[in-house]
Amino acid sequence: MTGDATQPNGKPVPVSLSQVQRPLLPKASVLAPYLDRIDTARWYSNRGPLLWELERRLGDHLRLAEQSIVLLSSGSAALEAAILAHAGTAGADRPLALMPSYTFIATALSAMRCGYTPYFVDVEEQSWMLDPDVICAHPALARAGLIMPVATYGRVPDLAAWAGVQSRTGVPVVVDAAAAFEQFERDATLVNDTVPAVLSLHATKTFSTAEGGAVLWGADTAWERIAQVTNFGMSDARRCEMDGFNGKLSEYHAAIGLAQLDLWTDRSALFETVAHRYAAAAEAVGSLPGVLRLSPEVSGAYAVIDCTDGDRADRVCAALAAVGIGSRRWYGRGLHGEPLLKGNPQDPMPVTERLSANHIGLPAAVDLTEAQISQVVETLSHVN
Repeated sequence: MTGDATQPNGKPVPVSLSQVQRPLLPKASVLAPYLDRIDTARWYSNRGPLLWELERRLGDHLRLAEQSIVLLSSGSAALEAAILAHAGTAGADRPLALMPSYTFIATALSAMRCGYTPYFVDVEEQSWMLDPDVICAHPALARAGLIMPVATYGRVPDLAAWAGVQSRTGVPVVVDAAAAFEQFERDATLVNDTVPAVLSLHATKTFSTAEGGAVLWGADTAWERIAQVTNFGMSDARRCEMDGFNGKLSEYHAAIGLAQLDLWTDRSALFETVAHRYAAAAEAVGSLPGVLRLSPEVSGAYAVIDCTDGDRADRVCAALAAVGIGSRRWYGRGLHGEPLLKGNPQDPMPVTERLSANHIGLPAAVDLTEAQISQVVETLSHVN
């Protein structure tokens, strides 16, 4: 954005509002003690002591059973590892992965890396997620080797329902819960013994290792299978016994995660403050071109305005851009519209096309001030 961008009231728009997400991770001074430990140990990757400590501390924080969390190098790596460990690579008789189109591209690409062809199913109007009953009765189920529900914008994933789908259909389920860290933090019972859930720990997420991911899964030997998949499929005997790749989280990223966990109480409160300030600002202006979707309904990493229609959403984007405020359709217009995936099998997509047109991401940085949030909401209030 240019330095002379202004709001309707003539005041300049802060640079920080030009970015929909402006990550803020622990400062170098906070990381220093952990980096000193890396220097002393001279252990930089391959599941070093900081990674073990972070897994233990995160597991305790989320109130999980021992070894129910595995930390990996990215959210995509975590998805691929969960697929390979749970469903394996695609077979000729069951090549499809049933998934929503209303999601980020990583969902589809991770399945494709494991040999599956994404089959796009429309989402449900209220949850914005796949309907388990629709999947159980889906005509493509007989050719599906994988089902991939998504916790849209970090909404609460119903892992118990998906465990039921897996039991009834015999098709492995892997839940892409990329942004749902806070939901698992609030409810430890979400973690399932039969269905793995995958988190992203990217810099744009509420809890982050800068780049990273996690598999939450309580099944017997799940931790061992995920760890082996992400160590080139090699066992402790240094034999490659299964399909795998290098998905290990480095000690440097673990250091960021440990420092982030040290600061989590204050950081979490800041995300809650951002949501409260958005809600208060919306109440103050009285009328908006849609409904604000904020934490705890969605992840604190998001502030989404759910516009009444696509034309109004376009006007929202134009109004924000005119004063230098960033906005984004986080999932584009749905994966079925991505150039790489246009030829993929799909159901009719009326809900996905409506949601992808209407949902606009607003600035949601953890350190947005009350004044900055008021500027965003004031701009929205002028859109009719």
